[in-house]
Amino acid sequence: MKLKQISPWSPLESIKDRIANKKIISWLSEKGPITQRIKKNGNFKLHLIQDELSKISEDDKKFVNAESEKIKKREVLLLCNDLPVVFAQTIIPIETIENGFNKLGNLGTKPLGDILFEKDIFLRELILYASFKNVSNIYWGRKAKYSVKGYKFSVMETFLMNEND
Repeated sequence: MKLKQISPWSPLESIKDRIANKKIISWLSEKGPITQRIKKNGNFKLHLIQDELSKISEDDKKFVNAESEKIKKREVLLLCNDLPVVFAQTIIPIETIENGFNKLGNLGTKPLGDILFEKDIFLRELILYASFKNVSNIYWGRKAKYSVKGYKFSVMETFLMNEND
């Protein structure tokens, strides 16, 4: 999915006033697994787009403090009743998989939230928010930096609800 970021990553407090749709703010503020929230609203499916070693931007590399060029990029669409609700991208340096938590390296079609919120070993260090554009729609998303045993990775979720929905 091609989304163009149109605002800088910022804390929620600094962007909240620009979002008129309270439903979007509710999704951006969600503390628990997004997959659970989708399951409460209907039939959940995960569509795996990409799960492989990949090149990433220098900004993403800095965000996860990656030292290696070996980075696993996983992209998925989360669906509710067969409609896309969330586009998610996970950036996981190989050293995080090898030294932090090896199950991050072979999630396949299993939702990341299934392990991220079950285990006490993950620490969410930072969460930022930005807006994105796809054709004529504007979406909001969040990017969180996590660590496991001191090794970093990131999860970016874009909520596919238009501001006018």
